[in-house]
Amino acid sequence: MRVVIVGGGKVGYFLTKLLAERGRYHITVIEQQPELCRKVAEEFSNVTVIEGDGTSLDILSDAKVHRCDFFIAVTGKDEDNLISCQLAKKVFDVKRTIARANNPKNINVMKRLGVDNVISSTDIIAKIIEHEVEIEPLSVLATLKNGEIIVFQAVVQQNSPAANKKIAEVPFPKESIIGAIMRENETFVPSGDSIILPGDTLLVIVSEKDKREFKRLITSK
Repeated sequence: MRVVIVGGGKVGYFLTKLLAERGRYHITVIEQQPELCRKVAEEFSNVTVIEGDGTSLDILSDAKVHRCDFFIAVTGKDEDNLISCQLAKKVFDVKRTIARANNPKNINVMKRLGVDNVISSTDIIAKIIEHEVEIEPLSVLATLKNGEIIVFQAVVQQNSPAANKKIAEVPFPKESIIGAIMRENETFVPSGDSIILPGDTLLVIVSEKDKREFKRLITSK
């Protein structure tokens, strides 16, 4: 699998390191600063390093962007990340583009302008904190798709609407998934006929917009 990474700073460096260690990626890094290029080239012998501007058509052509499976722009400038991804998408017909948004306010703009995935560490951390506060005592295990999907576990309370009912009988949000039920020393994957008991711990995948409704159904009235 071919990956082109624009930006050899901290984020680009550690992303390159992670992918290089897995050994199944052909990685090309584009970076403007000569010292960062040397650092990446010296440490990763199996990574192609191109010194230049990731918003330049000539540099992108030299990097053979048209052959890559993933194009990832993680420089410290949101406008450069956006332009790089737009060029990769529109000029070189790259199927998957990923951009770093240093300012969370730019996430929606970048998505509207064609970037497939936009990542903001600030936004992700803020959403994790929000989830912890809003759905306590549910325990958030992970967030996916920039916080749009939540994976959590929660204990079914005694007088909750879901207690002592079959899963199929409870009006859980359509997009939610109960992946497992943990009951005393037993853990099993439930079906629609499985009965939810008070004290059960549920492993749940739910969309961010449905989290409050799911919480309502498993907590006491």
